[in-house]
Amino acid sequence: MLNTEKIRLMADLAIYEKKNDDTVFKINDYYKGDYISGHMISAFLRYSLCFAVILAALFFMDFAGFFRLLNEEGTGTVIEKVAMIYGAGLVLYLIIAYRVSASRYKKAKRGVLLYATKLKRLGRKYSTGGKRRP
Repeated sequence: MLNTEKIRLMADLAIYEKKNDDTVFKINDYYKGDYISGHMISAFLRYSLCFAVILAALFFMDFAGFFRLLNEEGTGTVIEKVAMIYGAGLVLYLIIAYRVSASRYKKAKRGVLLYATKLKRLGRKYSTGGKRRP
């Protein structure tokens, strides 16, 4: 005779594995600090690359305006302003990246724990033959 509760548990587990395979189960390979620091490093690199591309695009859009600005304000002042904008934006972006990656890690760990709980419940059903222990 088929045990519908076992079948339902197996189906839930299979659906959960299929839906969350790429995100939730890879989290087990990392400690929280390693996961977050990896995302922080990649966020730093992405922000720096985007900032450089935007700065280059602004430079190429208006050569004359750029050199006029350098003559009016001086090279040191322009570099200081660009560095301040870069630094402020970087700090803000890294704070956001930290919060997002910490939230993703927490959510994925919760999913892994839920999956493990369902697996244990299914294991108990198989070990007891589907009957409750006294």
